[in-house]
Amino acid sequence: MRVLMCALLCAMCLLQVKPVNAVNSINSEITGVENLLKAKQYADADSKALLLLEQALQQQQMSADAFSSLGQLLQNASRFEVSKAIFNAALERYTVEGKLSRMASTLLQLAISERHLSNYTMAMTYVRRAMSIAQIEQDDLLKARLNLELGIIQQEQGEIETALEPLKQALSYFRENNMANEMSLSLLRIGEIYSLLNQGALAHTYYQDAFDSIENTGSPKLLGTIKARMGALALKSGSIKQAIETINESLTLLLTSDDVGAIAQAKMLMGKALVENGDIPKGRDLLKEAMQFASSSGQAKLMKEGRLALAQAYMKEQSFELALAEARTGTIDARKNRDIRGQLSFLSLQLSAFVSLGEFKKALDVQSVIQQLREVLLDSENKSAIEGLQAEIELVRQSRTLEKLEESKQLVLAQAERENLQTTLFWSVSLAALLLTFLVWSRYKQRQQTIILRREVRQQTLILQEKNQELERAYKTLEEVSLRDPLTGLYNRHYLESQLPGEIRRSQFSAKQNIEANKSKQDLLCLLIDIDHFKRINDDYGHMAGDKVLSAFANVLKEVFRQTDLIIRWGGEEFLVVCRQSNREELPELAERCREMVARTSFDIGLEEPINITCSIGFSLLPPDKEDDFDTAWKRTFAVVDYALYATKLSGRNGWVGVIETLKSPRANPTLLDTRFNFPGSRIATSFNNVASITWPDTLDK
Repeated sequence: MRVLMCALLCAMCLLQVKPVNAVNSINSEITGVENLLKAKQYADADSKALLLLEQALQQQQMSADAFSSLGQLLQNASRFEVSKAIFNAALERYTVEGKLSRMASTLLQLAISERHLSNYTMAMTYVRRAMSIAQIEQDDLLKARLNLELGIIQQEQGEIETALEPLKQALSYFRENNMANEMSLSLLRIGEIYSLLNQGALAHTYYQDAFDSIENTGSPKLLGTIKARMGALALKSGSIKQAIETINESLTLLLTSDDVGAIAQAKMLMGKALVENGDIPKGRDLLKEAMQFASSSGQAKLMKEGRLALAQAYMKEQSFELALAEARTGTIDARKNRDIRGQLSFLSLQLSAFVSLGEFKKALDVQSVIQQLREVLLDSENKSAIEGLQAEIELVRQSRTLEKLEESKQLVLAQAERENLQTTLFWSVSLAALLLTFLVWSRYKQRQQTIILRREVRQQTLILQEKNQELERAYKTLEEVSLRDPLTGLYNRHYLESQLPGEIRRSQFSAKQNIEANKSKQDLLCLLIDIDHFKRINDDYGHMAGDKVLSAFANVLKEVFRQTDLIIRWGGEEFLVVCRQSNREELPELAERCREMVARTSFDIGLEEPINITCSIGFSLLPPDKEDDFDTAWKRTFAVVDYALYATKLSGRNGWVGVIETLKSPRANPTLLDTRFNFPGSRIATSFNNVASITWPDTLDK
């Protein structure tokens, strides 16, 4: 017994020691990744992190918090691709553990990584998922941080004015709660938007406010980032010396923070400023250094900005071939990333390079591509610019020719003076005639080239117009298909979601304007109609017969209701009807008319004898009470009509139950419907004997 007890105690100790050793080992591995990042051995750090991830997933020893910490380390070092894999593992663990708030925070980190990689669609998806959790958890701080990230994503996508609203919402929360760093970051992003809108003075005001709010307490990284944006604004306004000085201050601050991504961004700005200041070699080296970092970290946006600046530097050096090579590479990358603005920027550089190299045919091809991307007609200013550029090049060429001719003329005259006056006069007249002929010929060639260019531009414009018309027709066809149910030809849910908010607002506005609402024709009525025993039709006659019944049923609804009413195939055998500009007192009459029409209609399903069917209906005023919020009004209305439809089915089918209106004062004996939806009371109508004969469901789950 003593031996057995000792063996049991030893086993328990080993079981306790093993998890502790595993945790210590994982912490050691994470520290190793951190040390590699500090040493800027990024490839080794990526490999070690991915290996640690695989081992942890196989052995199930690494906690979700450990995954999150490792992902944060990699994200701070701009290793966004690897950080995505780590954060996804953390998200999976948090999901299994049911930690909603930690799930939302991890989704935010994933959105940040995707945004830095220019994967804006995926970033928006993560933000929306996190925002849903924040709404459920009522986490206002998380909402503010998500609004900040949402504004940044929209800004980088080019949705400049749209981005202002979420950024201002975030700023308001951070300011109310005295969160200096977050408030400063919000001010910085708003300033960037005004800079993009060319409102330099307003942008500088926001930048200065962002800097002042954390000057004594903020992190060097954020202070350096603000200084960098101030430098970029000065560079944009043409204040080169001030820009260089401000960006130097930015680099001094950032170098103390070890934020390699922000440092690369500042070096790129300094490179652009030095190029503008005439120190092209030094500026070019900084641009290449920033691009190398962007390439290794997968930051497409930083790579694009660096390549664009490098191509412009080559243009300033008149290294047109090098500029053209960078512009072509940038165009290919922008096309891969579906970045239209980036393509236009690089194509404009290609155009300038081709013109500078005298390759006008290629320049014309590039101009045609630019025109197609912009999807606008080539205006008179663009044509004048092309013609003016050609005239300028031709003028330079003629001037150089004239200089050479003048030198030849002086030599001939000097020789003629030594020989005889007659020879001098002969050569003078010959040279004058030659010069006149050359000028006439040059003028003729220039005119011919201009005519050819105009003809080609006109042809390309006509082709673009035809393609735009085809695209518009295709878009209208696609839009029509996407809004209708292919089987019945009725509208689908997407159409309802686009039309219903406006209809509810108009109905509520009319109700407020018209005091005698019960006598007006400004109500919205909602009826949910379900075919009785439809599954039995599919089982007995087949799904093709069921499809024929659905199509014929849709035609019956079109006869019962007006053309102005919204008839929607809600799903399966359920149909939703929204009657506009109606009176709530008409609800029983409409429901009975529909029920009767369906009951006396024979439905041909391809057999010798047609079949007869019935339907059940639930209806309500939309909304049943005076809710102002669309989402609340619609969700509550649909819940009411769904509940009423279920009551109809429980009460015997082939009938209708619904709410005509809700009452302001409580009823003495409220129905189960009033209790379920917190109505003081309601006026209920039914095709059955009376309200007391209705069998109300205990739950909404069918």
